[in-house]
Amino acid sequence: MGPGRLVTDGQLAGRPVYIGARLPRVEDERLLAGRGRYVADVHLPGAVEMVVLRSQLAHANVRVDLSAVSAADGVVAAVTADDLVGVSPIPDFFTDARPVREFLLQQGRARYVGAPLAAVVAADRYLAEDALELAQVEYEDLPAVTTIEDALAPGAPLLFDDWPDNRVVVMPDDDPETDRVFASAWGVVHGRYRIQRHTAVPLETRGAIAEYRDGRLTVWTSSQIPHILRTLIAMVLHIPERDIRVIAPDVGGGFGAKAQVFPEEFLVCWLARRLGRPVRFVEDRNEHLQATGHARDQLIDLEAAIDERGRIQAVRGSIFHDVGSGEIYPCGFNPSAVTWSAITGPYRIAHQRVDVTCVVTNKTPSGAYRGFGNPEAAFVIERLMQKAAVAAGVDPLELRRSMLLAPDDLPYTTPTGSIVSSGSHRPAFEAVIEGGKVAVERARARFAGRSDVRIGLGFANYLEGTVPSYFPNTGNWGGQDSVSVRFEPDGGVTVASGVTTTGQGVRTMLATLAADTLGVPLESIRVVIGDTDEAPYGLGGWGSRSTGVAGGAMLKAAGTVREKARRIAAHLLEAAPEDVIVADGAFRVAGSPESSVTWRDVATAAYVRTLDLPTDVEPGLESTATFVPPGIDHRPRPDGRMNACATYTNASHAAVVKVDLGTGAVTVLEYLVVHDCGTLINPVIVEGQIHGGVAQGLGGALLEDLPYTPEGQPMAVTFMDYLLPSATDVPPISIEHFESPDPNMPYGAKGAGEAGIIGPAAAVAWAVEDALAEFEIDEITETPVTAPFVWRSLQAARARTSAASPVGTR
Repeated sequence: MGPGRLVTDGQLAGRPVYIGARLPRVEDERLLAGRGRYVADVHLPGAVEMVVLRSQLAHANVRVDLSAVSAADGVVAAVTADDLVGVSPIPDFFTDARPVREFLLQQGRARYVGAPLAAVVAADRYLAEDALELAQVEYEDLPAVTTIEDALAPGAPLLFDDWPDNRVVVMPDDDPETDRVFASAWGVVHGRYRIQRHTAVPLETRGAIAEYRDGRLTVWTSSQIPHILRTLIAMVLHIPERDIRVIAPDVGGGFGAKAQVFPEEFLVCWLARRLGRPVRFVEDRNEHLQATGHARDQLIDLEAAIDERGRIQAVRGSIFHDVGSGEIYPCGFNPSAVTWSAITGPYRIAHQRVDVTCVVTNKTPSGAYRGFGNPEAAFVIERLMQKAAVAAGVDPLELRRSMLLAPDDLPYTTPTGSIVSSGSHRPAFEAVIEGGKVAVERARARFAGRSDVRIGLGFANYLEGTVPSYFPNTGNWGGQDSVSVRFEPDGGVTVASGVTTTGQGVRTMLATLAADTLGVPLESIRVVIGDTDEAPYGLGGWGSRSTGVAGGAMLKAAGTVREKARRIAAHLLEAAPEDVIVADGAFRVAGSPESSVTWRDVATAAYVRTLDLPTDVEPGLESTATFVPPGIDHRPRPDGRMNACATYTNASHAAVVKVDLGTGAVTVLEYLVVHDCGTLINPVIVEGQIHGGVAQGLGGALLEDLPYTPEGQPMAVTFMDYLLPSATDVPPISIEHFESPDPNMPYGAKGAGEAGIIGPAAAVAWAVEDALAEFEIDEITETPVTAPFVWRSLQAARARTSAASPVGTR
């Protein structure tokens, strides 16, 4: 396996051929050749198009008259909430959250701009859009609540009349020892940090097409969670789950935005069943920015008790999270729980008391986005660490060195209950420091003599929980997943799994694990995912979980198949099963290498020449197994702590930036990542995930923002206003891998899907402050760090310097 790799004895058929190799992805040839099939590519005979009438006000009582719409050319159906007979609200499974009772269309009240008021179905999209303009909508304007502060203010307008206030979730924390540490601390530093509202923007917008035929409903949808969606469709539309098939075809990016269920997915199903013909919905980009789940939008008030060397001994404070109207499933409050869990990062901080409050506002509902609360935590603790270093007068790098987890600290339990079994926290930091110093000197040499620019270097460390429980996020599901392994008579293998892909190479991962676990060629394996009729029940793709859960299920299913195959092979070889070994795609008798049979021989006997089977072995060669990740808490323990993830990755990042003193523009010149996700199944895929994550993280750090007016009108509803990083904004990214296998995880693997996005905001903020150190700008306490923000900071610093200068000097 190579140094540091961990695979339990007996898990693999022979020496690994594929695990750890830099193999091309098996799915890419089809996609690069333009043979991908996305939801918009699904064309069914007789299909009609659905469009949605959306609220133009953020908070209003609404009446909709569709009589003119129904009479328009080409219109097949026009419905409001009153027409949705036999439809239930999406269930509120969360016992600790106030219920929002989300219905598919607004029932007389809109709570955000873009809220669905009605659906219109016509022969094509153009006719449907034209008819939509004939809708008569009466608004009774209501006061809007658009900030966390407004939502929490006494007497604030209520989004839900039966709630006493706008708090959807309150998670108080309790640790008396924290207050005792603060009472005796050498010093206390405090910060108030804001992470802006932004969102995943996948290349493919949301879409769904449904067909009801022969008593069965089939829906194609760009979803990360097809089995969960099937269960919810059954609950909401009251259709037996056996009569529902959900297919997630090729999905052009998800990043968490498609790990929610949306009203349109239910609406196309209800309408297809009612109309007896396929119904399709594909949102445009304007709809996506208004109606698809937003994310982040946290305000964190945190203070740290420090000793004379700046080391943080305890933290306490509050996390406030704006979840928009809350009308999304799963509701977006759980990222703030992850922030709470991760806020001490990879540092030895013994105590924590941090409360969490999630509020509803008249903004688009907030949901999942890559990183899921971890970028917020990394930004805050790294910012507070800088303040601690300044307060104690110590080198910020030395401070972090003194606090980072060391090998002797492992396994380590964080103050919130997370159990870290393995990692390379200090070595990764040392490696990124070494690389960062070389990179910043290279940049300074490049811009030497330029008086209008400054160069800076910043770092970030983080700890990321992967392979989590889904119960805290859904109130229903746990963390398991399943894999089926089936040999065909010719010796080929079909692997089906409940995990899904949104482009992260899941098919390659499953084929790789199957090939090495069974000892068969990679090209002999076919992978099936994203189809609830073909794959065993699974929870989908999210939380950097796919390798962990699918790997565990693969080992169980493949192990069962392999042992049955060994018995068949032994019978064919006239040997005892314990004398048969599996290696290099064949079964051999130990000590007699010339005596062997192939997998094809065994599979043919299992299905075709069944008379060749042992009398006590049934025909067939397949198995389905479910894996439950070890050590996960699905609910908080009695002390309020919980270990919500099966394993934890770590990484250290460095950013080298150039700041233009005239405009405030920040350019990231180089970016460095030292990453440890345990055993690398495929380094190429991991690096691709890190590159993409860093690009998204830089977008959130420097550009992306979803502001609202005080009346709740969104101000970024096109790419003219919502700024994404382009190729020119993403610098060269260097990646170094460390491998600290988790002894409790299959293959020793952890997860890498969200790795790159966590560190950029923290690293960039430090780098900008480092570049502008001579000007003594105010601490950067919020994102994005835009050019106007930096320019204003420089002007304010210069004004302070001027005011402090003696009269008459310049």
